[in-house]
Amino acid sequence: MTTDTLGGVWTYTLELCKILGVYGVEVHLASLGALPSPGQEKEVSSLENVSLYRSDFKLEWMQDCAEDLIEMRKWIYSLYREIQPTLVHFNNFVPLNFNGTPIITVFHSCVQTWWESVKSKSAPAEWENYKQHVKNSLNVSNLVISPSCALLRQAMEIYEFSSKTKVIHNGRELKFSEEINKEKIIFAMGRIWDEAKNLEILSAVAKNLAWPVYIAGDNKDPHTGKELQIENVHFVGQLSSSEVKEYLQRASIFVSPAKYEPFGLSILEAAKAGCALAISNIDTLQELWCGAATFFDPGNKNEIQNKLLQLIDDENKREELAAKAEKRAASYDLQKMGECYMELYKELIYTNQPIRKPSYSL
Repeated sequence: MTTDTLGGVWTYTLELCKILGVYGVEVHLASLGALPSPGQEKEVSSLENVSLYRSDFKLEWMQDCAEDLIEMRKWIYSLYREIQPTLVHFNNFVPLNFNGTPIITVFHSCVQTWWESVKSKSAPAEWENYKQHVKNSLNVSNLVISPSCALLRQAMEIYEFSSKTKVIHNGRELKFSEEINKEKIIFAMGRIWDEAKNLEILSAVAKNLAWPVYIAGDNKDPHTGKELQIENVHFVGQLSSSEVKEYLQRASIFVSPAKYEPFGLSILEAAKAGCALAISNIDTLQELWCGAATFFDPGNKNEIQNKLLQLIDDENKREELAAKAEKRAASYDLQKMGECYMELYKELIYTNQPIRKPSYSL
């Protein structure tokens, strides 16, 4: 299995590895993008069924990555020859074929779908090599999995790949205190300059809100290095998973004005913590949270402000939405995700190659 250390794919991967351990699955995990941090190393070391193989090869969306992609493929192929796995599970785009060994690729996100969602147009011509790289990766896979129907439809329109497809919603296991004392605060997550997260629009209305807004993420301008100071916005920096849990337990409202959100693990975490959700009216989030959140146009400041003011002023509405979100979140269960993947693994193993032995060692 591959993963990268740079974002939500890492969280998804470790959750999946954890639940696969319940089934006795041995995972050989190859990390890409950057070497794991000490905290990430600690997370992996707690999983007895995982062997970690570290690298800092650039990912396909990074600048000047061509040479790294060549070396990355050589490295992954050498790991394959050494391990001789029963199945290969890519969480990144890797155009490799393994002589009949089943391959799954999970389409978590991509540059092309990002451009369409954030810029409302196709990615410029300089991304054509990237597009072909992704298309090749999808076409060598026996099965392409997506965490939402909306993202899968978008991917199929762009890449026109022929592989079979399946939607498996992400699952997350989080335990919160039985007695959660909510405070009058609004919480959000993401880097302030990230166009997809669109947190600048939240910052623009924060001064008109009666409650303080807390944002987990870097607030330094990437060009000047200067820290942004915004009225009624408290930037709390990069938080550990335990620190994020503390803020989610405190926050009454979780807001996500994202223009592009293939699934949204942070939204799921907030729902499990009993937050009322105020989120963007985009296809993926409507698919996942319709009837369990209040929605707004992510490009409309007035609408965002009005929706948040309504939640601030109406305790009953907040509690009703929080209860609905928590109930919906229960359906995005780690056990359920694990069962779906195990079912697919076994189907691919037994229909795509001779059975070597009744084992699911990956």
